[in-house]
Amino acid sequence: MLLEKVVAPPLDNNAYLVIDEKNMQAAVVDPALAGEDLLGLAEKHGAKIAVVLNTHGHPDPTADDESIRKATGAKIAIFELDAPRLEKNARETRWFLPAPPPSVKPDLLLKEGSEIKVGDLTFRTLHTPGHTEGSACFYVASEETLFTGDTLYAGSHGRTDTFGGSPAKMVFSLRRLKELPPTTHVYPGHGTETMLGDESWLTDVMYPIL
Repeated sequence: MLLEKVVAPPLDNNAYLVIDEKNMQAAVVDPALAGEDLLGLAEKHGAKIAVVLNTHGHPDPTADDESIRKATGAKIAIFELDAPRLEKNARETRWFLPAPPPSVKPDLLLKEGSEIKVGDLTFRTLHTPGHTEGSACFYVASEETLFTGDTLYAGSHGRTDTFGGSPAKMVFSLRRLKELPPTTHVYPGHGTETMLGDESWLTDVMYPIL
């Protein structure tokens, strides 16, 4: 597996290009406003982007969904509970984006346990509500890799005070992630990468969570 990260302004979103080097098929996780850079990286490596995996439906991580689909024909995937956000975002002004993103109709509505195959890589969907109702993480067991979006960061977790957020559900989700192997590499939606075993604070996560 080859992984490239782009940090996209204005909110320093982490956008990931994940390539199966055997088949040169690729997935994008949370493209944010890094579409141009991600397309350039895919071209550089000779990879074809097959799917865009959204960890949740907020406008900042999903802003370039449509531009990547238009350029590559990639399928847009999101957990079913957050799918309506992709169309709603286009009707709302967001101060942190230059303009509202285009309306997006997802191709794949994910559920708990849904698996997306990209070459020989399998991304398993874990429903992890708390930041939004339909927040999800994507776990690649063969690579001990977890993409956590705005659920888990290095040393912290995503906000729960936004529309659709829930402190109680965030606690449930964080406890669930702690059950994965401690050698799991964590790639969050913001900030630096970490190892699940290094996040010792997860052992004592209690409600209410801030």
